[in-house]
Amino acid sequence: MARKSRKADIIQQSVVNGQSFVDTSYPSASPSPVSSTSMPASTQESIMPPTYKTAIYVRLSIMDSGKKDSESILNQQEMLVDYVSKHSELSLERIFIDNGETGVDFIRTAWTDLMRECRDGKIDCICVKDLSRVGRNYIETGEYLDTIFPTLGVRLIAINDNYDNKLLTENARVIANIKNLINDMYAKDVSRKSASALRMKQKKGEFIGSYASYGYIKDPFNKNKIIIDPETAPILRQIFRWKAEGLGNAQICRMLNAADIPSPSKYRLQKGILKDRKYENTLWQVPTLITILKNPVYLGHMVQGRHVGALYEGKGRSRVKPEDWVIVENTHEPIIAQDLFDEVQEIMKERSAKFKENLGKHSHFEKPEMILAGLIFCADCGKSLTRYKSVHGSTKGDGADKTDIAKPSISKHCDWIFVCRQSEILKACPKKYINEADVNRAVYEAIRNELQKCADITYTIHKLNAKSGHKSRIAKFDAEIEDAQMQLRRILQLRQAVFEDYATKVITEHEYDYAISSYDADTEKQQLRLELVKSEKEKFTQGTTKANKWLIAFSKFMDNEELTAEMAQALIERVIISNRNMVEVVFRFRDEYATINNYCELGIDSASDYTNSLFVGQYSKDQDADQHLTNHNQTSQKPTNLHTVATRNIEHAEVI
Repeated sequence: MARKSRKADIIQQSVVNGQSFVDTSYPSASPSPVSSTSMPASTQESIMPPTYKTAIYVRLSIMDSGKKDSESILNQQEMLVDYVSKHSELSLERIFIDNGETGVDFIRTAWTDLMRECRDGKIDCICVKDLSRVGRNYIETGEYLDTIFPTLGVRLIAINDNYDNKLLTENARVIANIKNLINDMYAKDVSRKSASALRMKQKKGEFIGSYASYGYIKDPFNKNKIIIDPETAPILRQIFRWKAEGLGNAQICRMLNAADIPSPSKYRLQKGILKDRKYENTLWQVPTLITILKNPVYLGHMVQGRHVGALYEGKGRSRVKPEDWVIVENTHEPIIAQDLFDEVQEIMKERSAKFKENLGKHSHFEKPEMILAGLIFCADCGKSLTRYKSVHGSTKGDGADKTDIAKPSISKHCDWIFVCRQSEILKACPKKYINEADVNRAVYEAIRNELQKCADITYTIHKLNAKSGHKSRIAKFDAEIEDAQMQLRRILQLRQAVFEDYATKVITEHEYDYAISSYDADTEKQQLRLELVKSEKEKFTQGTTKANKWLIAFSKFMDNEELTAEMAQALIERVIISNRNMVEVVFRFRDEYATINNYCELGIDSASDYTNSLFVGQYSKDQDADQHLTNHNQTSQKPTNLHTVATRNIEHAEVI
């Protein structure tokens, strides 16, 4: 009878303070041995291994055409999704697709993203169709299978190869290594045979590229021939005429962009030749223009073999010297006449010679460290600014004989300036030309102002935290955390006890299921409560003590008397240069600054609008905890006041 009364007490206590919480600490072994066949379904599930956060990885070495074949992206994805859905321990989190990416190396966009999520602990299981989808490089693929995945604790499942590193035996490991070696040999064999066949086509003047040069398109009736594109050929002719008239490369690009003429990559994207959306905003650039102006394909000659790569020889893709290109003359209709092409080549050769003549002319000037490397950007186009050398001064005769120019004395000075290259080709981006030394002075002045704030805030929080209110609030946080942890321990003990009662048939299966369900809800709520209080304590501490990230970062440089690269990289997110030499400094840790500045201005009572609701006694049985959490999430999503950026105007090399 005593056992029966305890059973009733256990069931009645299935609700604890109205909280819910997911039990992650339920023991895998029960106090009393019970076979799995005699246990209810809910008990069997509770002792199963934790669910794997699973990602599906799909790769195809050629761009998927949308056809349903055994190697298509769609078929791989459907197969893997079906497999994951049939295994309850696998929880599908994300699908990663590398379409048109080779397996001979691991420089792939989706694969890189997948590995980052594995390192961050967001993914701990990867499903692939077979091991060749991971890679066809024997050495690197083996490194992932034998070292990287085990180190990260990542489970790898290759369906068609019956490979699962969680269930891997020594024989299976050997077989996997053999398959990787075969995949590697297969890739190299295909590379060798295809390279030989493609070389023969090139020598015969047959086109083998994915898409034709700008001004041409592939013949719809013969993929190995190219024909004139009526849409882009007139633009191409105009480009050559402009160059022959003496216009500069940047000027031509600027005119094309101003006329809203799509760049070659953007045009191919619009026509569906390219699929990657990264090309939708590309502009005409000088390197693209130079490539077009030098290309003999516009004379009617097939020009191929400008890049070479040989997988079977272990060589990556590299440029080929023009004298080694494969050129077959008179294979298609020309767009540019020979005399115009020759005239343009002569102009470019002369300008190139002048550039090379001046190259290194002032190399004796010392190149100082670029303190703001990677931090300085254009306000109009968003691109990073480029640093250039600006040499100015005069050359005078030497000493007594001013007419003797055989021994000139050179009085030259070198400045370093920041320039936005986009302003050369983009009308919407006004010219930026600003002295680096002036920018550095303005940035250092802005940092000194922040350091003064840092000193003032450090003094203020020292005084505020000496009051009893701060210590009392920290103590309330700690008491709330301890209470939540105690409730979780109590629920765990009750779970173990009710399982004992079920194992000894003191309670029925229905009663057991009811109690466990209630304990699961209680556990989930208490766990959410614990996480919430810990999070708020962390936010409160960050906003009211020297543990604040903004304070830590700036305090480190209190004694610096000049701007350094270390200081700039640690404190600055970016420096923005706008028109008329306006310098805007955007600092890091803006939210942390706003929090601690608010604390200093309003005092302890206003340090956190939410913390009062977290203290002991607020979590009563009548409280709707779910609504409470919803309200908190809405509060957390409100935008914080950003740390005001520092702005300086530089005019005529003076900081104003």
